[in-house]
Amino acid sequence: MNVTLRGRVSQVLDFLVEKGYANTKSEAIRLAILNYGEEVMVKRKLDRIDREIKEGKRKALNAREALGEYAKYLE
Repeated sequence: MNVTLRGRVSQVLDFLVEKGYANTKSEAIRLAILNYGEEVMVKRKLDRIDREIKEGKRKALNAREALGEYAKYLE
């Protein structure tokens, strides 16, 4: 598949290759798609956790509860 990218998108791909984040523009596009997929999965999980908290299936902890015995270092 061939895709023509212009403008800002092309500049971003050039930057990623130039700075060594990716070896080619194709690789940069693959990395971007993977990153987007990870962000979507994280958002879905956070949404599920929020829903479970609202439904009372999960408890949200404050900083002191989460830190347990280490909470004394907050002060």
